[in-house]
Amino acid sequence: MSDARLATGFPAHPKTKKLKKRLGPAGPWALVCLFLWCRESRPTGDLSGMSDEDIELAADWDGEDGALVSALAAVKFIDGQSGNYQVHDWAEHQPWSA
Repeated sequence: MSDARLATGFPAHPKTKKLKKRLGPAGPWALVCLFLWCRESRPTGDLSGMSDEDIELAADWDGEDGALVSALAAVKFIDGQSGNYQVHDWAEHQPWSA
């Protein structure tokens, strides 16, 4: 079993607040699910080769198609472009995983 860490300031972080404002409470929860999925399946935080739909499935997102990935990119929780995303500063925040 592996684990991932979340900073105690995560709920109050401006990015998290923006994500929640755009998508409701399901947005930050989907991000947590994505972090956990990455830890298990993509331990470097590299989402390259995954479609937006794949990322949303990994995050267990059941909202509007494309909305989660669009919002994650807009608030900079993920960097890059479709098909070549990576979790922003994954190695800094999850060094034991990366």
